[in-house]
Amino acid sequence: MKQYDVVIVGARVAGSSLAIRLGQQGKSVLLIDKASFPSDTLSTHHMSHTDYLEQLGVLEEVEATGLRKIERMRTYIGSAFVEGPRPNYTIIPRRDHLDYVLLQKAMQYDGVVVREQHSVKSLLWDDGHVVGVETENKKGEQEQVRSSWVVGADGKHSNIAKWVDASEYETHEPLRPVLYGYYRGIEPLSKPTTEIFLHEGRIGFYFPMEEGRDCLGLEIHPSEFKEMMKDPKAQFEAIYKELYDMERRMEGAELEGKIIGTKGMPNHFREAYGPGWALVGDAGHSKDPSTGLGINDAFMQSFLLAEALTSEDVEGALEAFRVKRDEQLLPGFKLTIDYIKSLREWTMNEVALFQTMAANPMVWNKLVPRLADHLKEDTKEMPLLHGSVLMEAESFGYQEKQESVRRLSKPNE
Repeated sequence: MKQYDVVIVGARVAGSSLAIRLGQQGKSVLLIDKASFPSDTLSTHHMSHTDYLEQLGVLEEVEATGLRKIERMRTYIGSAFVEGPRPNYTIIPRRDHLDYVLLQKAMQYDGVVVREQHSVKSLLWDDGHVVGVETENKKGEQEQVRSSWVVGADGKHSNIAKWVDASEYETHEPLRPVLYGYYRGIEPLSKPTTEIFLHEGRIGFYFPMEEGRDCLGLEIHPSEFKEMMKDPKAQFEAIYKELYDMERRMEGAELEGKIIGTKGMPNHFREAYGPGWALVGDAGHSKDPSTGLGINDAFMQSFLLAEALTSEDVEGALEAFRVKRDEQLLPGFKLTIDYIKSLREWTMNEVALFQTMAANPMVWNKLVPRLADHLKEDTKEMPLLHGSVLMEAESFGYQEKQESVRRLSKPNE
């Protein structure tokens, strides 16, 4: 029976990046996934920075499809918006391309073996410890594989988590249905910009990908999902065209493939590790995609876990992994939950107030310089968000008030 240092179940962002990091350390790794690659998966696609891709040595190849570098973000409320520069550029890759590049990189290491279209049917146990897996290929052929560690990178509905009975905490029910579509021919802004639309309690996401190709996302009310899925394309586009200026910008645009979606994402943390096993990515932590943190969170976890699994004191290092994971992810998790809940509570007066402020640069000129100090006070308990939120606030200045916060008098800019 083949023996590996680590078996990783799930070969997308979390699993493949973990395999790369372990391969760099000379570990023997079996990377298993029931899918074949390249293939797509439901995703926000948004990467808040590219540091992890650089460290993995894949940034140039990921960008090779002509991904636009996104350096600005715009948030609309009704007919007003707030826009500002990002501290770092981001890219928005299709998951079929991103996941495939990571998988190919992992396969370059001698110790990493990849098996696509293989399912894990059960875990192997010895005296309460996980010691391997039983796999099955598409022909129904089964094999037992032993390993020192089994890592579940198999998503929010992780079988590994279920089989080891990993406990959940900070649990919240799914909050909002989310749907995505890939379009060609939408009229872009003059500069590549991530656009967020807040309208009638829904959230629209416009993600510029390659030139001429964009991802549109939409979070809707739970009561709308069943009816919407009867004719998802027509209803998705009807709602999206209600967003500011999107009916004009979508004229002549064509949908690639189908509108895909889910009733909602589970929101929880799971126990991070146990005897012979660990969880990473959505298997260990899942949340609503509205804040677009999922891909970066997966990279962060895999980097931390790789460090733990290559430590001389693995047990102690895994506990440090759990602590660091929760410290870094909990602020963003709470922000996401509060963000979605707060959208239900916006009153017409609050929307009108925001629009009045956004339309009046003199008001913002007085408000924004005080925002950085306010955020310093409010983010003391939020170490993950403190740096990025504060940098965004301070970068506003407000030297850019005429460009960044105004009534939309020129919607094509």
